[in-house]
Amino acid sequence: MPITIHPLAPHLGAEIRGLDLAQPLSDQDFETVRQAFYDHGLIVVRDHPFGDDDHIRFSQRFGELKRLKFDAYLGERRPEIFVVSNIKKDDQYIGAHDAGMFWHSDGPFLDQPHGPSALHALEVPEQDGRALGNTEFTNTAAAYDALSPEMKRRIEGMQAVNSLARRFELAQREGVQGTSAARQASGEVLAAVHPVARVHPVTGRKCLYVSDGYTTEIVGMPQDEAKALIKELTDHVVKPDFRYTHAWRVHDLVMWDNCATQHKATFDYKLPQRRLMHRTTLEG
Repeated sequence: MPITIHPLAPHLGAEIRGLDLAQPLSDQDFETVRQAFYDHGLIVVRDHPFGDDDHIRFSQRFGELKRLKFDAYLGERRPEIFVVSNIKKDDQYIGAHDAGMFWHSDGPFLDQPHGPSALHALEVPEQDGRALGNTEFTNTAAAYDALSPEMKRRIEGMQAVNSLARRFELAQREGVQGTSAARQASGEVLAAVHPVARVHPVTGRKCLYVSDGYTTEIVGMPQDEAKALIKELTDHVVKPDFRYTHAWRVHDLVMWDNCATQHKATFDYKLPQRRLMHRTTLEG
């Protein structure tokens, strides 16, 4: 079956049909997939079961994979696999149960932010035959393009601080109990400075690189003024016009660009409704 590309939303996302991740991918077909990924910022592969080894093999075609640091989220999985789940074993979550509570991209608190991430659905919560736990995505390049010329001039050259502490603070406000990984990270100072308008390393497009989940300040700007600007930009970047909503099915793979997109999970389920996802992430 030939590989075909089917756009999902006006500004974001494409479904790749005819791609079986359990089978080797030719160089020609991979180039088609790679081009679709950077053209659309996010790709979806459905309807073909595959395993962790297949997941890793496909992701590695895009570059070097990160290896998991947090033992609490690793379990018996390979270190390239990050577990996202609300399932408990011995009264401990087997993965990141609160991942994606706030709009964010992955890894902006690092000097070298994450490259693309790919999430594989193994168990999807349901109610009355309807999938729960959708994920919202937004296109940060389209959001930048839609800024007024005045705002583009204003933020040109601006730098923002992105801190992991912000993510933990927001989770605590929502009453989320600290995970083992959070406790392991709490002793580290993880914050990095990046451009407010970041140039995409592959496409060359400018992308808004501020998020509700991680951005805390604008370098050299008074706190009140910075807070107002961050809110204005983060409200803008998640406007419905720039979004795609993914309703998960078992065996779905969704791969997104962490410069050109942000994402946020929908927490409309709870145990005994189980959610289990495996994620790979590329080095930046």
